[in-house]
Amino acid sequence: MKYLCRLWICLFSLLAVPAVNAFTMTFSENQLNTMVTAVFPQQRTFDDVVFTFSDPFVELDPLEDEVNVKVTVLAEQNGQQLKAKAEISGQIVYHHQLAQLRLIEPRLDKLKVLENQAVVSDSLVNGVQRLEGKRVPVILLLDFDDLDMAAFGIQKPKRIDITSHGLLIEI
Repeated sequence: MKYLCRLWICLFSLLAVPAVNAFTMTFSENQLNTMVTAVFPQQRTFDDVVFTFSDPFVELDPLEDEVNVKVTVLAEQNGQQLKAKAEISGQIVYHHQLAQLRLIEPRLDKLKVLENQAVVSDSLVNGVQRLEGKRVPVILLLDFDDLDMAAFGIQKPKRIDITSHGLLIEI
C-alpha cells in the first residue's frame, strides 16, 4: 500500500510540474551548410534571364543579424550561358504555413563573372551585372517538412536567432 501511495505521489508530482515551454538547438554553419544543400539548386527569372543558384555556402553574421549565402550563378538567355560567383545577403524569416526558413528581400552582392564573357552577348552580360546590389525574390534556406524533423518529435520553431555559436532554433 505504501508503495502504491508513493507511486501516485510521484506521478502526481510529475503531472503538476509545469511543462517545459521551449526546447532550443543551435546549428553551426557547417551543419547549416549540410542541410541547405537539400533545397539547392534554385531557379529565378529576372528581365527574361533565367538564373540558377547552386553550390550554396552559408555564413551567419550575428552582428548584422543577416545570413550570407555564397552561390554559383548560371545565367541563361536565348541559349547563351554565363557563369558567375555571387553572394546573397538577407534577413532570415520562418514561414509558419510552409514550414520554411527563408531569406527575405535578399540582395545579390559581389557578383564576379567566372567564364569568358567575349562569347556571350552584351545584353546577357549587362543583364547579369545590373542585378548586382539589387533585391531578388525570396531564397529558400531550409524546408522543415523535407527535413522531416517531426519524426524526431520536433515541432515548428517558435523563434529563430542568429548567434555567435550558430543558428538558434527554439521549438
